[in-house]
Amino acid sequence: MNQKLITKTHILQHDQSDCGVACLLSLIQYYGGSSSLEKLRELSGTTKQGTTLLGLYQTANSIGFTAEGNEADIQAIIDHGAPVILHVVIEEKLQHYVVCYGFENDTFIIGDPGKGIVYYSKEELDKVWVSKSCLTLTPNNNFIKATETKKSKKEWFLKLLKEDKQLLIISIVLGIGIAVLGMAMSVFSQKLIDDILPSQNTTKLVFGIGLLTFLLLIRVGFSTLRELMLIRQSKDFNNRIIDSFYSSLLHLPKPFFDTRKIGELVARLNDTNRVQKVIKHIASNFIIDILVVLVSFGFLFFYSWQVGVIVLVSLPIYFLIIYRFNSKIIKSQKEVMQSYALNESNYISSMQGIATIKNYNRQSFFQKVNQLVFGNLQNKIVDLGKINVRLSLFAGIAGVLFLMAILSYTSLQVYNQQMQLGELMAILGIAGSLLPSITNLALISIPINEAKIAFNRMFEFTSIEKEKQGEFVLTSFESLEIENLSFRFAGRSQLLKDVNLSIKKGEISAVVGESGSGKSTLGQIFQKFYNFENGNVIVNKKTNLDDVKLSNWRNLVGVVPQDITIFNGNVLDNILLGQEDKPENVVAFCQEYGFEEFIKDFPQGYATILGEEGVNLSGGQKQIIALARVLYKKPELLILDEATAAMDRKTEKFSIELISKLKENMGVLFISHRLETLKKYADNIYVLEGGKTVVQGSHKELLETSNFYSDYWKELV
Repeated sequence: MNQKLITKTHILQHDQSDCGVACLLSLIQYYGGSSSLEKLRELSGTTKQGTTLLGLYQTANSIGFTAEGNEADIQAIIDHGAPVILHVVIEEKLQHYVVCYGFENDTFIIGDPGKGIVYYSKEELDKVWVSKSCLTLTPNNNFIKATETKKSKKEWFLKLLKEDKQLLIISIVLGIGIAVLGMAMSVFSQKLIDDILPSQNTTKLVFGIGLLTFLLLIRVGFSTLRELMLIRQSKDFNNRIIDSFYSSLLHLPKPFFDTRKIGELVARLNDTNRVQKVIKHIASNFIIDILVVLVSFGFLFFYSWQVGVIVLVSLPIYFLIIYRFNSKIIKSQKEVMQSYALNESNYISSMQGIATIKNYNRQSFFQKVNQLVFGNLQNKIVDLGKINVRLSLFAGIAGVLFLMAILSYTSLQVYNQQMQLGELMAILGIAGSLLPSITNLALISIPINEAKIAFNRMFEFTSIEKEKQGEFVLTSFESLEIENLSFRFAGRSQLLKDVNLSIKKGEISAVVGESGSGKSTLGQIFQKFYNFENGNVIVNKKTNLDDVKLSNWRNLVGVVPQDITIFNGNVLDNILLGQEDKPENVVAFCQEYGFEEFIKDFPQGYATILGEEGVNLSGGQKQIIALARVLYKKPELLILDEATAAMDRKTEKFSIELISKLKENMGVLFISHRLETLKKYADNIYVLEGGKTVVQGSHKELLETSNFYSDYWKELV
């Protein structure tokens, strides 16, 4: 085993709850891959309590490893020879994970998230490795190397930037002109003092001023044109990158959104500004700064090679003084960005929960939370500001010493009549413009790194595997057969273990069970939101659900979920959801199906603005809008997840009777805890207990056996 390689493959310092994913991350890096703790936490189902070995196993298999959970002994680890993750016990019986990289010179080389690389004897490892559980990981063909990820990032970025190529080239050319013309004032000053004024030649003076005016006006024109072009490029680029990023978000699997805060996603969208800012900076200022430095050196050596040598020796020192602040600024900027995302998430989540906050009179508590979160952001900003102030101080002192050295030497040259006064003035002018350019070049890695962080944060989301699309085109729905289905969330025990049920067109099937039994999760599996672990879901008795084309399937399926989403528009907008249709067709639909009776109670009827998230609606009104929305879609499979829970009895009766009338044209799955509704309308009821469908039948049939459903009716009686 390569000892040098192990030393370089470090395990980052993290909290104990992160030790499992930290070990997995270290092995990804060990084998030349690339990932982030954030992504691994999501895949493994890491919580504040930690990560399970099962979660690590599932994650490893999903990112390109062939993983195996094992029980082993010390000798088996030695014989294995390759890195393994060990489940150990540390101080105070805390559960912990470490990486065993191998066995050399009678010691085990251990990567510990809390300590870094440490060395254990056989006895020491045997003492902490009590469980004898381990996870072996071998990269397979699906393992993605960091070089491939880097290549993908580059290709995505260049694709976004491709359309701006011509504008950026023109901007760079204009920048060259601006840099060269920037020397005009210094050169004219030298000619004015040493030649024009002593000669008292009015013609030369007028011509010189006219020429200088012309050149400076051209420079102003170049600058204006370049700024206009960069503004246009910024707009076009931002439109493209936001469209690409937002489109990618919309096509990510639902579990991705289950673990994200809205503020975090908004912060990622704002990252585009940082990327564009650097593109603009490189296309304009960076190129000009390089040209200013080169042109300035040329002029300085032209006026005095001795001054050129002084500048050539002293500027690297000045450059290094500035450059040494880069790592501190980059670290501080990253902390500011992270704190900003957390602060944005806190604002959004607290505003979304304002009703709860007010109901419990917890304004003061959430105010304190905001003070802490926002205060942390401000502290990070202050820390960054302090670093910048220190940088300015050292840069200022170094700049003054640099200019004084130039001034002292050139003044002596003038005293000794080895240099003319005009040349001295020109050299000082050029040196003065040289310092800001050197400073900018020394600090260029800071905005570049900031943009790199922002770009990586965006790319991380866009590179996540999109929803599986499927290929089989389904033209109609007849039945859905679920056989021995099991499901678990990442790193958790099985939620559904042995589910069997059938949904047929023309029938209302119902699933009942205690809260948390997995009823709603089952509905989301049927929507292709979650991938099940084992079993089969067969459509029309011949096609696996996984093989059905995703867009095709969702066109056939209609859903009224527990949490109704109402968008900030009127009633018509919320029924159509962007579908192109005439308003009169929607009105005719609502009249035919009976929804108009409820809509006419709204202040402006169909034109009533419902407010963001339906703030102006009751829970029952939201569910009526959702039902109208889904039936207007004319689904062939209708999934109702507690779809009438917030309705009064009159509205609920209307809804259930309407669905019963329409069931001949579709299959219906009713997920509910309001069992009174099912007694009359459900054709087949499935009882879900312990993750299994323990019994099924009609209302009458279920009462004949002991189960959750029959117990409810017995207690009611």
